[in-house]
Amino acid sequence: MHSDSLFHVDLSAIAQNASMFARLVGPDAVCCGVVKADAYGLGARPVTETLMRAGMPLVAVFRVDEALDLLSLAACRRVLVLGAVRSLCPMHPLVPGLADGRIELVVHDEHQLREIAALAAGQSIAIRVHVKVDTGMGRGGCGPREAAKLIETVQHTPGVALAGVMTHFTSAGTDADTTAEQAALFARMLKGLQLPAGCRVHAAATAATVRDRTYHHGMVRIGIGLAGCIPGSESLADAWAGQLIPAVRWVSALSHVRSIQAGQSVGYGQTWRAPQETTIGIVPVGYADGVPRQAGSTQDRAGASIAILQSDGKAVAGHAPVIGLVSMDQIAVDLGCIEGCAHIEPGRMIEVFSATQDGPSSLRRFGAACGVTPHQVLVGIGPRVRRVHANVQAVASSRESWQSATAG
Repeated sequence: MHSDSLFHVDLSAIAQNASMFARLVGPDAVCCGVVKADAYGLGARPVTETLMRAGMPLVAVFRVDEALDLLSLAACRRVLVLGAVRSLCPMHPLVPGLADGRIELVVHDEHQLREIAALAAGQSIAIRVHVKVDTGMGRGGCGPREAAKLIETVQHTPGVALAGVMTHFTSAGTDADTTAEQAALFARMLKGLQLPAGCRVHAAATAATVRDRTYHHGMVRIGIGLAGCIPGSESLADAWAGQLIPAVRWVSALSHVRSIQAGQSVGYGQTWRAPQETTIGIVPVGYADGVPRQAGSTQDRAGASIAILQSDGKAVAGHAPVIGLVSMDQIAVDLGCIEGCAHIEPGRMIEVFSATQDGPSSLRRFGAACGVTPHQVLVGIGPRVRRVHANVQAVASSRESWQSATAG
């Protein structure tokens, strides 16, 4: 079996990023690692094991099956299920985790609370829950007016223990004013409530965690930040770039190189034409592998750029723009802007995105050039791209070592 590209995940960088967030929030709050959607494509099991060994007390997923998979890990201590879990029967495999407190649920409404209470009564157990308050996302949870009553009801419901009260910001990475308004609404709802000891209030995901310390409360939820990326505005991301270590790197190699004449088109729909004679390269990854279809430059707009490595694979020779519409299995790049492009041959290593904080081929800038978030880039990487969990900064980058790694 041969893989045309590799997705490197640096677990040591993830551990160091987790430690940075733990230092940021200090002793009065804890970090919850968000590992839903296979840890944003990084691998939920190895990432969870890494986080737990780094001292993180719990992780969060969205689906029941994700929680069950993580419960099989000896290192996994607690899992918070963010989705609205309903209609659990007494024989459901999640029940033992609920009984011993390793699984915590999010309550979105009174109907769900009654279902959870009925299950707890039948099992004579206490199920730990977090009440979700909708402060503007409109994506699950109860409204602020109903929240106080629901929180009080939870505290008087046998078999149910209030472990947390939470909300979620709509645009913490890009809109400071809206985030502040949501935070104020959440604070007004909390005012006057008598919460039990150990109940964690939490609102901040990655962007809100670095934006304002007042959003930390008793817990923060870190997802894309574990990969070393701050989502949102460039000013916010750049302010924290030196604090985090990029943990992901997607590499491939040129499969074909050729010269084309001025005016010649590339790709479906002929959306890009060469402004002058140039050299193009073909990379055997496409939208089936997770490269957004809008990654390519057209006559009307610029697209993403990828890094072309030196012949020894140890440094970047230059950045080449992706050109034309992305195909299912391939992208084309314009090599003409790279010095010495005439000497670039098939087999030359490239990075779809690099383990760097800045530059055209960083994860954040690659996503922005494609018009998508870094989250979308990562979760979109398909199964044909082989995952390698290693220390990205120490991965041997020579062509020979890459070819050896891809042969399985």
